[in-house]
Amino acid sequence: MGSRASETPATTGSDDVTSPYHVPAELMPVVTSLTSPERRYVPLWYMYDTRASELCEEVIQTSKSYKLWKHEYSILQTHADDIARKVTPPAVLVDLGSAASSKTRLIIEAMRKRHGNVTFVPVDTAKEFIETCGRQLERDYPGLTVEPFGGLYMDGVRHSAARSGTKLLLFLGSSLGNVSIHEQLKMLQEIRAQLTDQDRFVLGVDMNTDREALSQAYGDQWIPIWRDNLISRLNKDFGGDMNHEMFALNFDFVENPADGDTPSYVQLSLSSSGKQRVHFEKLGIDIDFRDDERIHFNEGPNTSCKWNMKQLHSLAERSGFAVDAQWTNDEDNYCVICLAPAGVSKPTV
Repeated sequence: MGSRASETPATTGSDDVTSPYHVPAELMPVVTSLTSPERRYVPLWYMYDTRASELCEEVIQTSKSYKLWKHEYSILQTHADDIARKVTPPAVLVDLGSAASSKTRLIIEAMRKRHGNVTFVPVDTAKEFIETCGRQLERDYPGLTVEPFGGLYMDGVRHSAARSGTKLLLFLGSSLGNVSIHEQLKMLQEIRAQLTDQDRFVLGVDMNTDREALSQAYGDQWIPIWRDNLISRLNKDFGGDMNHEMFALNFDFVENPADGDTPSYVQLSLSSSGKQRVHFEKLGIDIDFRDDERIHFNEGPNTSCKWNMKQLHSLAERSGFAVDAQWTNDEDNYCVICLAPAGVSKPTV
């Protein structure tokens, strides 16, 4: 891997990326991370606009090597009613990183049978996408109220916590594994702080640590999303001239001790195919990439964590949760786990 590149001020503007050009405030974290002299990365939320969400749905449902969607769907098909009965009506269903809600439909159907009318709050940064999906859900399920929330995970949690009623909070698709490994504990602790003792938190987590299988699962099928669409968006938002053919998608797998608390994880990045200079007109800067210089897909080292049951239970306990129930697929390499707030004082009889 090459040494870190430096930002070279372009002749058309200053290298102060926060000042001279028309960049919306919400995109400044992308500018800061992409131009970081320490470690270049793009926040994961930025990668999933409407187009990327559409492409992702196609990959996860049709891929022969990426099996997370199929594993989780099979568990939810069998245990959706078990999950729905964990909360009492009237309950609000909240889905963090909902995208098309393709698997969440199973929980919606189970909750409608058990609870009657249901309010569903999908949370995703691709707001237009979930609004479109939400309208379709309301057409498909009369009596369902969909209230899409466009924003980051924790913004959605806090938004939902302010509502009355019991909450069934979903975090499916092993999406927790995409959160920086250094932030996962803090995130779950904050989620715990936002829940009441009647609420439940349902996580889907991948437990596959087979390096060869993971290499195929996170291979070339993701290039249209994690390279082509990402570079297209960077060029559009910042007036860039990045050439997607000059960047390659890289896979690595970091395997941590099974008896420790730190999960193993997939690490993905883009690497520069040779030395090149990229110009961003709206920022007034050039970025010089050295051969093999990386753009990572997360602030932390991980793109997707792979737990074992011991690590998962330890994380839950350290976050202030107790395991209420758990279900695995036939291969025991995917788990859906229901967590209840722990340490809540019970009323005196």
